[in-house]
Order: sequence, then structure tokens, then C-alpha cells
Amino acid sequence: MKKSYLALAVAALAATSIASTASAATVYDKDGNSLAVYGRVQSVIYSDKTGNVSNEETTLMTSGRLGVDMRSQITNGVAAFAKAEWEAANGDAHGQDTFSARYLWVGLDFGQFGSFKAGRFEPAMKYAISQTDIFDDWGCTGLAGNDDKRDGTFQYMWSGNGLDIIASLSLAKDGTHIDGAYANGETADMSNTFSFAAGYTSPDVVFGPIAVRAGFEHGTFADGEVMNNVAGYQNQIKGTQLRYDDYNQYAVGLSWGSLDLGPYVAGVYQSRDFSTSAVPTAPQGTETVDLTVSGYEFVVGYALPNGIALRTGYLTKEYEVGSDKVKAATVPVYANWQLNPQFNVWAEARFDAGTDNDLTDGKNFARATGEAYDENVFSAGMRYVF
Repeated sequence: MKKSYLALAVAALAATSIASTASAATVYDKDGNSLAVYGRVQSVIYSDKTGNVSNEETTLMTSGRLGVDMRSQITNGVAAFAKAEWEAANGDAHGQDTFSARYLWVGLDFGQFGSFKAGRFEPAMKYAISQTDIFDDWGCTGLAGNDDKRDGTFQYMWSGNGLDIIASLSLAKDGTHIDGAYANGETADMSNTFSFAAGYTSPDVVFGPIAVRAGFEHGTFADGEVMNNVAGYQNQIKGTQLRYDDYNQYAVGLSWGSLDLGPYVAGVYQSRDFSTSAVPTAPQGTETVDLTVSGYEFVVGYALPNGIALRTGYLTKEYEVGSDKVKAATVPVYANWQLNPQFNVWAEARFDAGTDNDLTDGKNFARATGEAYDENVFSAGMRYVF
């Protein structure tokens, strides 16, 4: 982009963010170069026992996102593109304001031959498990990988005739978020991650398209000091400290319909299997056991022409070490009213549906994983997008 183009784009970005324009705006489009600005601001009130604040009281949280999409035509068949998106919030669980990059990538679009990008984003597994990710606050109980944004990721994607094929490779990175790695606070030093997903979406059948998806992911944890990999995880069942070596994840999903109008039903199953080994401090001869985090989700929804949408489902996750298991199960209930393309309000609740929470026999999901699902929680919010 020429310097004059860049200056115009930056000025437009500043003006757009200050004025909060009513819709996503293409602020520059000339000679095959374009820049679009988008974002949102929302305020959400959370009930107590949600874990959003340290004192576990009802609270109001406000956050905003700002992003830019850029594209430049190089030849008739090749275009360059880039995205940058940031998020700011007025307080995390420790009362600290936050500002971070959600997505950063740059790539090449080869038209009918697919696209390639590199940067920070979720690997291909996200596509395979996303069909039940339809709630604002209380979904994804059974999905490992939903929040796994990876730095240093390369991805190729091809789409055509209803088919989608995605392959991604993430390079070494310390402190990577790994859903299900409860032993290390769900962050770990990674050597690399490979992910593959494919899916097919049919034309409309009765009330909407039918889509089937599947995915596989393999991650290898970095070698090094034990404390850099596991942080002294204590296996409650065997009394053994474990170190993560690698993991394999499998997922399949099926959906029918559209979230935009009419009925929608979907189901996803996933299993993320961690291979572990005993660390040097473990008792000699102690048997090493593996960890599996699996889950399935079933959701239904209906969207009315007036902008009102209702959704619910049954979401479950199982944490298995050797022959010992703990389970979480939830039922989310969600109502949304899209007053216009820019503004919506919603209310949402998550009800416990049989999560293990016994404090006497070891069957306690929160104690084993650090994730609490045995409390009923509620939220309500309003959002403006542009």
C-alpha cells in the first residue's frame, strides 16, 4: 500500500472508532486495494458464582473489539489479505483492565486454488467442533480446543462444491493455551501442533442445509524442565506427578438448518487424549496413566423473522485418568433479540445437569479440573456492532 493510502486508512480508522459508525465500513477501496473496519462494544451482567470476579458477586463487565480487514489484488488470480483484531475489557477476574490481540494474520488468496495464511488464530480443529458453539456465555462445555488460539500458525484452506478442507501447522511457542490441560492451568510450552479438518455442506434440505464435519489434531509438548511443562500436577488417584508428552484429538459434527432463520439442530463429539509420563520426583515403579478429555454436545435452536432467537441443548464433558472418571453436564438456555443489524440484547442461563460434585468419594469435577459447572449461573447483555 502506498504511503498516501496508508495515511488515509489510519485516519479513517481513527475517525470510525471514535464516531462508532452504524455498520462495518469499507473506509478505502481503490485500484484493487481495500480496508474495512469493524468492531463491537458490549455490557454484560453476570450472576454470582460465575467466576468472572474474585468475590463471586453479581457484576457488570464491559468490553470492546476493534478490527481491520485488508485486501490487495496482486494479479487476476492472486490477492493478498490481512486481518488484525484487538479486544479490551474493563476488568478480568483479578480486577485488571486488559488489552490484547485476538487475531493477527496475513495471507494469499489463490481463488479456486484455495488460500494460505500465517499468524495468530485457531487451528483447523476449530472448524470441526464449531457447529454447537451457538451461545454467548455458557456454551462449549464439552469442546476441547474452542479457545485454542495459536501464535505462529500456518493454514491452507480450500472450498468448492460444498466441500471445505483445512490444514494447519503451529510452530513452537511457550505458554500456549491448551484446552483440557488442567494440570498446567490449560497453558503449556508446545513444540508443534498439526491440525486437519474437512466438511461437506449440502444444498437446502427441507428447512436448511445439512453439514457434516470431522477433524484431527496432534500436539507435541516441548522438552525441558518439568516445571515448564506440568507445574507439579498431582494426580489425585495415583499420587503421581505427571508430565505431558503429546496429545491426539478427534472430532465429528453434524448440523441441519441455519441459525439465521427457522430451526437448527446440531451435535458434536470430540476426544482429546493426552499421553503422559512420570516426572523424576514420582515414586519408582509407579504406573503412568494417560488423561482423556472427551465430550459431546447436542443443541437446538429456532430463529423467528422478527429477530428473536431461542436456543438450548445438552452439553457434557468427561475427564478420565486411568479407570477413574469425573463428569460435567450442563443445559444452557438462551434468548436473543436482534433489534436491528447493529444492536441486540440477550439473556442466558446455564443449569447443572448432573455434574460430579461429591466432596467425599473423589468424584468432584471442579476439584479434579479447576472448572466448575455444578452451579446454576445467569447473564444478560446488550451489544452494539459496527
